[in-house]
Amino acid sequence: MDLMCIALEKVGRDSSYEQEGKVQFVMDAVYAMAHALHRMHRDLCYGYPGLCPRMASIDGKELLGYIRAVNFN
Repeated sequence: MDLMCIALEKVGRDSSYEQEGKVQFVMDAVYAMAHALHRMHRDLCYGYPGLCPRMASIDGKELLGYIRAVNFN
């Protein structure tokens, strides 16, 4: 069945939309990576716009430490 979007659709309690069960895990992973990179940039490149030389060749273990430090309430 083809359905057309008319830009008036809303997702809420009364809608028939059902999110795929694993989508939240993907979203959390993306947010964790973004927060980790942001904190890493703040720590290693403070005041430097864009990618600084210190982050140009980061160690995977160092990045993993930042990822593990991210938490969501």
